[in-house]
Amino acid sequence: MTGLADAKSIAIWGYGREGRATYNYLKNQGIKANISIIADDEPNDAPDGCNVLVGVAGCDAIAGGNFDLIIKSPGISLYRPEIPAGKKAGSIFTSATNIWMGANTDAKTIVITGTKGKSTTAKLIHHILCELDINAELAGNVGRPLMEIEHPPEITVIELSSYQIADLEFAPTFAIALNLYPEHIPWHGDTETYYSDKLRIFSLTPAPKALLNANDAEIKKRLGGIKNANWFNDASSANSYNAHDGGVYKGKNEIIDGIETRLMGEHNLSNIAAALAAVEMIIGDLSEKTEIITKAVSGFVPLPHRLELLGQKDGVLYVDDSISTTPQSALAALDAFKENEKIIILGGQDRGLDYGALAKQLPKQNVKAVICIPDNGALIAKQIKEISPNINLIECSSLDAAVKTAKEIAVMGDVVLLSPAAPSFGHFIDYADRGKSFATLAGL
Repeated sequence: MTGLADAKSIAIWGYGREGRATYNYLKNQGIKANISIIADDEPNDAPDGCNVLVGVAGCDAIAGGNFDLIIKSPGISLYRPEIPAGKKAGSIFTSATNIWMGANTDAKTIVITGTKGKSTTAKLIHHILCELDINAELAGNVGRPLMEIEHPPEITVIELSSYQIADLEFAPTFAIALNLYPEHIPWHGDTETYYSDKLRIFSLTPAPKALLNANDAEIKKRLGGIKNANWFNDASSANSYNAHDGGVYKGKNEIIDGIETRLMGEHNLSNIAAALAAVEMIIGDLSEKTEIITKAVSGFVPLPHRLELLGQKDGVLYVDDSISTTPQSALAALDAFKENEKIIILGGQDRGLDYGALAKQLPKQNVKAVICIPDNGALIAKQIKEISPNINLIECSSLDAAVKTAKEIAVMGDVVLLSPAAPSFGHFIDYADRGKSFATLAGL
């Protein structure tokens, strides 16, 4: 239960994009409770007359049970000590996602989750549905905040992270798991908790209709027993959408030739397979709609900062994959340029991830040089030295220095790839700011 109707005092904990949408939603719903904003720093656009508590004062108020209802933003860990203290003092904790889902239990919804590929797959599902004249809305971490959707359309396509699923109370109609490997360890505390929180959506009741990746070992191990699940990348099934050999197939029939799409890499072909399987799960057989589907996929524009081709400078291709925050995503980026010699820039916020698997694969990836930058660049470099000592390894003090070094060693035909395998916090506003800085430094 969200406790929204009965609350006399409400705190919005975190006042970013979702927090602002939540405040507007409460006001539009005519909620009469006293609303407070809890934030790390004083927001410059706090509503007039709204109580704002900053820093320690806000945390103390949360822990002290000063509010009937606390609506927590996703970036705030569910495992913060203020939360059990606040619950013990009588506060109810919920989220914007729970409030919207609870208010729209009759809406047809599809949630896309997974460690990587969520945004691309969610946008692709939405794009295909729209091309098929289905009334659809894109929401969650990509598209509009859920709180802004007052009247749900025929289908709402929602991207959710582990942060939002960890305390999710209401099941969607459909749910997709794309892949599963370690990430966001500081928020969840450990890998097992991350996995459990990520997949919690499949244990909600009534159970959503599941679409799962048969190529992902962790998903098969943890969700293989789900009844009546649909699977993509299942080579044994004539009805499964599969990504292999440079294309997307249904059974043995090729549906999409990878050359016909601007989505690069085998991982993106898997995202396309997931999207097609999802659309078929929603609206039924697509065999009579092949021409529309092909046109929709070939016309899909990739997301910014995700294997974005910035252009060439002196015959060297610069690629912005700044959104890469895991070793697996960096490896997928390298794999997208099999034929080129590559200079990859790695490093960012240290979240305790293991880069051993990436280091082991580097000798197979036609890598001319690996350039490591802070904060965890030294850690990545150490693992590479231990596992693949013959890799040309360069440590730089900043992205500026890394790009300058890459320019000095790159020759015509090379690819300079920013795929950091780590978040940008502490050095840039966000991954987009990091990607824009890379483009500027490259002169593109």
